[in-house]
Amino acid sequence: MHLQKNIETFDKEPDLLERILERAYREALHLPMEVTEEYEFLARGEYNENFVFTHPESGKRYVLRVNHGSQMHLKKQISYEAHALSLLEKSGRVPKVYYVEEKGDKGILLMDFLEGRALRYETDLSVAGQILADIHCTKYEREKDWGELRLLSPENPLYAMLSESASLLRSYELSPFKEDSVYERCHALWEKVVNLEEKYAKTLSSKDFCIINTELNSGNFLIQDEEKNFEEKSETDISSHLIDWEKPLYAHFAQDLGHFLAPTTSFWKTDCILYEKDRDLFFHAYKEALAGRRNFSGIEEKTELFILFNCIRGLSWCAYAYAEYQKGRDIQNEDTFRKIKEYLTDPFLSSVEELFRESRT
Repeated sequence: MHLQKNIETFDKEPDLLERILERAYREALHLPMEVTEEYEFLARGEYNENFVFTHPESGKRYVLRVNHGSQMHLKKQISYEAHALSLLEKSGRVPKVYYVEEKGDKGILLMDFLEGRALRYETDLSVAGQILADIHCTKYEREKDWGELRLLSPENPLYAMLSESASLLRSYELSPFKEDSVYERCHALWEKVVNLEEKYAKTLSSKDFCIINTELNSGNFLIQDEEKNFEEKSETDISSHLIDWEKPLYAHFAQDLGHFLAPTTSFWKTDCILYEKDRDLFFHAYKEALAGRRNFSGIEEKTELFILFNCIRGLSWCAYAYAEYQKGRDIQNEDTFRKIKEYLTDPFLSSVEELFRESRT
């Protein structure tokens, strides 16, 4: 029965039936040489597919992650991701990696299956602050990490985000599907962050660098409802996690915080926009969890700066993606396309423009 089930699960990728038979794969989890475990589809992204299975002897569940490409244009995307997870394992906030292999155009990774639900902004901001603090406090000596999987580190994080946004907007500008008013409004915001980069780039110290996720959508958090308040939590009482480490960097802590709190992030899956009281709640939990471990400077001010940069990056990506969808993208998702159009029209676009007007930076 298990063989037929696996054939059905991997019907679009039959070569995976051979990959799970390989001795190194079986030995990594002490699996019997004969495949008796059944794989089930778990989730799919633009560059990855995830399958879940139960160990036939221990009863523990694991995830088989299959990579199909790289947003970061890396030759060994899944190995880079696995390296970041291994570096962060001691944080207790990410899945443990057991096996990684690059072969042909597919890389595979074996890791723990973690229980939990997606983050709710209304109730989980304090837990998110604790998770990110634990990750940002994880020690990483990049100067000693000289392998080919060494984490990428932009010398100027603001300029890197600015350049990426420029490339995305340029693609939209040259597209036959460009709408003039949308381009003009997005480009006006881009020009504002150009001025901010010139003003603030030199104020960002590499002393405030740490391993960051860069993709802090609510669905990438796995929250356990029994998670205790920080004051009540022991060192071993860690049950909520952050998954999906496709694009980790060694960069400024506020880039992560800015992405998490930006309306272009929170509105994507939940239609939620975070206001000052929400940000204050998050900052309190984050700083409480940092205490005695890291002494980041100007947390609120620098996060506000990165919120603006994340907004223009998000809008630029939506403009680019809108054109891609219009010309017939390989992977089409109607919910994603609907959201993209929502970002590029009012009232959402006006709300981002208002955020720039109200900014104290």
